[in-house]
Amino acid sequence: MRPNILIIALMAVGLSACASTPSVPLAKRLEGMTPEERQETLRRACLTEANWNLDQTAARMPAKMQHSYRDSNTTRETSHLKELCRDMAALPAITGRSPIETKRRADLAEKCRREIDDHLDLRSKESAAHMSRMQEICEAMTGFDLPAQAD
Repeated sequence: MRPNILIIALMAVGLSACASTPSVPLAKRLEGMTPEERQETLRRACLTEANWNLDQTAARMPAKMQHSYRDSNTTRETSHLKELCRDMAALPAITGRSPIETKRRADLAEKCRREIDDHLDLRSKESAAHMSRMQEICEAMTGFDLPAQAD
């Protein structure tokens, strides 16, 4: 009887470790980083968020099919957001003061705003949260504030 209780207790501890924990806000993760570390963290966060749509679909599939699904499929949203992430990642880590760089950052911020408007689905709370995270990443990468989304 004792070994069974011990096994059950260990399984309970193991399962509780698998429970989802709240994610750390992006601004908190970026605190204290060098410009290069910050840029890399933002690049990764952007690409992860760009794959959100595929990750949601893959999560409904059997585990052994999820990886191949993500690799072989793409959506209009995913491809547009990945392209945007690559463009923003190409910006210098330290914001310069040149008019050309400022214009480039402003253009990317506008492109971000258009993509967010195009892909925002207010009927889905998950989609709205996804686009809110994408907006936060765009603002951090370009240095420009985007207009707030309509609720």
